Amino acid sequence: MAGDVRVPLYKVRMPPSVEQPVLTTLRSGALAGGAHVAAFEGRLREYLGNPLVLSTADLPASITMSLYLAGVRPGDEVVCSPMVCLATSMPINTLFATTRWCDVDPETGNMDAAALERCITPKTKAVLVFHWGGTPAALTAIRRVAQSHGVPVVDDASEALGASVDGARLGNTGADFTTFSFYPNKPLNTGSDGGAIAFASPEAFERAQWMRRFGIHQPSFRTSDGEIDPASDVSDVGWSSALSNVNAAIGVEQLGTLDDVLERARENADFYDRAIAEVDGIAPCTPVAGADRAPWVHTVRVERRDDLMRKLKARGVQCSRVHLRNDLYSCFRAERVELPGVDAFSAACLSVPCGWWVSREDREYVSDVIASGW
Repeated sequence: MAGDVRVPLYKVRMPPSVEQPVLTTLRSGALAGGAHVAAFEGRLREYLGNPLVLSTADLPASITMSLYLAGVRPGDEVVCSPMVCLATSMPINTLFATTRWCDVDPETGNMDAAALERCITPKTKAVLVFHWGGTPAALTAIRRVAQSHGVPVVDDASEALGASVDGARLGNTGADFTTFSFYPNKPLNTGSDGGAIAFASPEAFERAQWMRRFGIHQPSFRTSDGEIDPASDVSDVGWSSALSNVNAAIGVEQLGTLDDVLERARENADFYDRAIAEVDGIAPCTPVAGADRAPWVHTVRVERRDDLMRKLKARGVQCSRVHLRNDLYSCFRAERVELPGVDAFSAACLSVPCGWWVSREDREYVSDVIASGW
């Protein structure tokens, strides 16, 4: 039947191996914190190649803490592309800061380093970078611009876990902060939600350990008999933003097969690029030089995008624009500016399924539907 889903855009990965660890944890009573959190963080540090990694409850918590540690306070400015997830941009509002919208490269949807240079003002306290669909932004050039103005970079890799720039995985590139999402539809999920921050600064890493749990300094918070120690000060702000032991148990199991999952997605994305190379009216989002993508979805740029989107959906292929340009939302305290790159990309971008569940038959079917015209 037309409209039935044959190839979904997203799918939740939950291998059977998670069941026993989760059940054991649920019966243990150690639900909020415990050994799985430490194990998950340890495995994630090894994977990213950065010893300064902390888990969090979700992506917005990761970005909020990162922006705060970068020095963002009410009335300050944060430069961000409007082509991002609301989970990325909304923390700017949470801190009562002002968003300064930056244009994007129309071929990738990622922040344009030249446009960033024009956006930074004396009020800018952070640059928030997003990697659309798992294709890395020009992070080296962006960091160079930000550093020339003394502005920290918060690198949101929520859609790009496993991607790399110049041979270094995101989270180990030297960005001041790199945030991750383990939401259910991501290649690595921790169940209901989850996130992480990778740090360049040991001092920021140390502060964040306590900020994610109300600013409480856990080693000194209680006396030897378990009572709250009045001599233990809470000197910094904090949130309820810690990853649970249950969620971490799921994450530990999934990390072991993450590379295989990401390689399947890369193979599918590469296949699409070859398959559509001779099709008129459609073009891939090519990674910048030195970048290795980790596709969450496979985004292409399409003439008459909405016509192709309707055709694919009618043929059972879930596809989407994924994110609406955030500068359309009135909640942001931001000046409306001309953004020709955003105009072009937002009018043409379309994402199709490329994840681990997309079989060779599936990707050939998707490609054939596209190649037959729209």
